[in-house]
Amino acid sequence: MHNLGTHFTELLNNIRPPVHRREAAHDLPPKVRNFIAHHVEFETLYPHTRLAGSYAQATCVGDVKDVDFLVRVPGDPEENEPEAKQLVQDLKNVLDELPEYLGYNGEAAIDIERARRSVHVYFEQEDFHLDVVPCIAPDGFDEVLYVPDRGFNEWIPSHPIGYINLLRELDEKYHQKVRPLIKLLKHFRNYHMKTRRPKSYWLGALVIHHIRKANGLDTTISLAELFHSICDAVYLQYDHLLHTSETATPNIPDPLLDHNISWNWERSHFETFMRRLDDGRKWSQRALECDDREKAIEWWQKIFGDEYFPSSAENTASQLAKSLSPGSSSVTPTGLIIPSNQATTRDTSIRNTTFHGDFDA
Repeated sequence: MHNLGTHFTELLNNIRPPVHRREAAHDLPPKVRNFIAHHVEFETLYPHTRLAGSYAQATCVGDVKDVDFLVRVPGDPEENEPEAKQLVQDLKNVLDELPEYLGYNGEAAIDIERARRSVHVYFEQEDFHLDVVPCIAPDGFDEVLYVPDRGFNEWIPSHPIGYINLLRELDEKYHQKVRPLIKLLKHFRNYHMKTRRPKSYWLGALVIHHIRKANGLDTTISLAELFHSICDAVYLQYDHLLHTSETATPNIPDPLLDHNISWNWERSHFETFMRRLDDGRKWSQRALECDDREKAIEWWQKIFGDEYFPSSAENTASQLAKSLSPGSSSVTPTGLIIPSNQATTRDTSIRNTTFHGDFDA
């Protein structure tokens, strides 16, 4: 079996968002946060805002150009006070003033649009979106909060920060293999499904339920084997729906609140996902069983794309060697060692050390 561990390390590096996207995700939210926090006509509660979504979860892959952004407002969700539908509109009215506040002009505009549960803020010059989600958080962001549903005009429970903390805890418990596994599954979806894609939150939930169902994650096996395991397990879990019903789709429980998060999964989209998942589990099985290393690499390239999965791992091997030379590499918040020329302001440079000679006790 060829586990190709170094190849998978390079794959994970190749599917990271590009530097300019990571910089935008780091630089733009504070500007909007300051605007909202100091707006005299729109009341918010300290600490006013919080990042959520894949950037905050450290599970983003590819050219991701949007950030989920929570804004805490006072209210009573049970009494629908403030009214959910109106609150979304009020936030949109406030954000309409953002371009002037930031000094943007027609050559570098900001587009503001209202959505079902949020307000979309699009920075044209940076080609980057902020999805600004108002929420009522009675006990703070770290506990269950409520987000508006404009269509139903009600506040619904959510726990985005709890999900971020859960991923962090699981990743630490299982030797930093949980978030990489989610990244691989998301990239596989992106590469093979241009449309009809299941939501990223559903995929993360499927990984978490797989870990819980298996009473843990076997960290002694490689990411290659773990990827095959998750594809196989999810396919076998829902395969019966394809044969026993023409309309059924999975009910995926929220990992924290237990309600069905995939209630709006269309049957045709589910069928497409299952076909792709069946391909993934069969191809990965062939890759793992292949005696020929080069042929195994070809199978993995069929799964993840040859532009992402390297034929040779020389680049990663060289980077790992450079990591032994302080000053030439950095460490990301998720523990990935990268060259300093790929680092962002959130990454930590590996500092030079000084040798003072042997210590003789």
